[in-house]
Amino acid sequence: CIDEFQQIADFSDSLLFQKKLRSVWQLQQNVTYCLFGSKKHILAGLFSKPSCPFYKFGDILFLQKIPTTYWSDFIMSRFAATGKSISKELTEEICAFVENHSSYVQQLSWIVWTKTEKTATREILEKSKTELLNQSSILFQNYIDELTGFQINFLLAMSDGIQSEFSRKEILTRYDLGTAANITRLKKSLEDKDLIDIEAKKITFNDPVFAHWIRLNIVR
Repeated sequence: CIDEFQQIADFSDSLLFQKKLRSVWQLQQNVTYCLFGSKKHILAGLFSKPSCPFYKFGDILFLQKIPTTYWSDFIMSRFAATGKSISKELTEEICAFVENHSSYVQQLSWIVWTKTEKTATREILEKSKTELLNQSSILFQNYIDELTGFQINFLLAMSDGIQSEFSRKEILTRYDLGTAANITRLKKSLEDKDLIDIEAKKITFNDPVFAHWIRLNIVR
């Protein structure tokens, strides 16, 4: 099992390395490789582009997010194991805030746990949300520093809940996105930066906490 496999795309002479790797793997017997990655767009490209050595190397599986009900039971049990408690309602709010993103569910739950003496409260949860945003602030600011004005405006529109119809005149004007022809380029550039995910006509943030941070920190 190899995690974050898409990082081989960043290697020097990446294609040569991929060719050598496949030439060895395809001759092996009695072994199965599970290749994981958090950057779906890049990872899928390694296996779906005919020009890539790993084209159709194996089955591609897109793992779905863990449902809230499982997270709630897990979080409550971990609190209970340390003599603390948290309500099901608050665990559901944790999941909703980070859109069931696994690492963030655990990180936010941990922050809440550290601030809880006996019983978690909504006040503790709100303070924990702020701390989570602050912990990621430097990373998110680095994202913004590398973006154009149009790209930032596009993300602002997304943070306001817009997931489609970006080419509508009203949306173009409200968020200063340029022309309708510019929308396709913005989608492609932000997807290449792995900041957004495009599935059918729905566009979402790859990092749900980044969306919250944008709403609170970017001047409109």
